[in-house]
Amino acid sequence: MTRWLLRGVFGILAVGFAATAGGYAWLRTALPRASGVVVLEGPAAPIEISRDRDGLVRIRARTDHDAYFALGFVHAQDRLWQMEFQRR
Repeated sequence: MTRWLLRGVFGILAVGFAATAGGYAWLRTALPRASGVVVLEGPAAPIEISRDRDGLVRIRARTDHDAYFALGFVHAQDRLWQMEFQRR
């Protein structure tokens, strides 16, 4: 009897761990990309977007249009979780 009980408890813990790890991995995909290079069509010149350790964004662009484009891109990155949540 205790052997079956231990197997059941171990099975429940294994399923719970797998669900937690899968949920964590899925949530990590919704975080904004904080490093690397993204090539997009739209801006006229290269744009630099950087984030400090607190997540505050700094945008450097040559024209106002490019700065607005970068602002929209950053805003969409940061709000992707909300769009995904509302979709579900």
